[in-house]
Amino acid sequence: MICLLSLHCGLRAGEIFSLTWNDVNFANKTITIRDPKNSKTRTAYMSNKVYAELQKWGQQRANDLVFKNEKGARIESISNTFDRVIRELKWNDNVTDSRDKVVFHTLRHTYASRLVQNGMDLYKVQKLMGHSSIAMTERYAHLAPQNLQQAVEIFNKQEEQTDERK
Repeated sequence: MICLLSLHCGLRAGEIFSLTWNDVNFANKTITIRDPKNSKTRTAYMSNKVYAELQKWGQQRANDLVFKNEKGARIESISNTFDRVIRELKWNDNVTDSRDKVVFHTLRHTYASRLVQNGMDLYKVQKLMGHSSIAMTERYAHLAPQNLQQAVEIFNKQEEQTDERK
């Protein structure tokens, strides 16, 4: 479930570990992210899968953490299970550059990449990711070169319409 929240909502591990049930709004399918990395509270939007999985957990006490360690306290780091699964799948085999290795944060990057590849404009991606500057989000712009072609096609259609009116 922790992985699903990162992959489907773009949440950082620390944001997930800090979630309380009070932050989960089933009526609006939103999650309030308090005290994130950039200190600006934001809203994350649940995918249908996230919504359905959290609904299965039933009613919880509002101030309780959504995810707890075995002692009932806040989780402090991703479990070794994640790394073990990555090793078993051999996703990092023969990867020499550490920047290219699959790590938990890769899930968050995948969320942003999917948004961009599906045509979402960078301003909206910035807001969903909680990036403090558009420069952080622009790292994903190269994933949607078709958007530039689409922009030119829109321009062409407008020009054609203008020419027809003359």
